[in-house]
Amino acid sequence: MSLILVIDDDESIRSVIKRVLEREGHSVTCAADGEQGLAAFRAASPDLVITDIIMPEKEGIWTILQIRQACAATRILAMSGGGSVIKDDVLHIARQLGANETLAKPFSGKELIEKVRTTLAAAGGALIPKLPVCRQASIVFRSISAV
Repeated sequence: MSLILVIDDDESIRSVIKRVLEREGHSVTCAADGEQGLAAFRAASPDLVITDIIMPEKEGIWTILQIRQACAATRILAMSGGGSVIKDDVLHIARQLGANETLAKPFSGKELIEKVRTTLAAAGGALIPKLPVCRQASIVFRSISAV
């Protein structure tokens, strides 16, 4: 099956995702934040990256941008569990900036498996966003993070 990198600062979420995906036959490696995630990404070249958005050290948005710059074809599934308005805004921004799919927390194992299948089936990665979109998203994301 596929090699999947899971990036989330919540150890229990990482463990559950890893367990669900390994039962589906995937190889899974995990990282606790964007910095560790980028190091694991460079070391392993995963088929899919599943990343939380709001994390310490390096937010998921910046992690997505750096993964896209390193390898535009990598498939990315962004997830977030912020408040309902914030969660929707953050996931929309993640999609605009390069995530192939998004998943709102909390989610079921079945929803996770379906999103992983959909994301892996996507034809290649998203395009690297243009700079004006990145600047606009940076402003919006900073205001969301401050809430």
